[in-house]
Amino acid sequence: MKYLMIKRLDLMIELQDSTINIVGTEHFGLEFQNEILAGVWFQTLLDLVETLPEFTI
Repeated sequence: MKYLMIKRLDLMIELQDSTINIVGTEHFGLEFQNEILAGVWFQTLLDLVETLPEFTI
């Protein structure tokens, strides 16, 4: 399981098997056909967050 915590937004995004769970004030999950697709989406999200000036040091 991999996860991303964004404390400024009180948000947790978690990759678990073929599902991406997003937990904040609401909770929902994105279910993919397989783990590879879910992993690609999760990694893309990580890459995008790392490029935002709000989240870089």
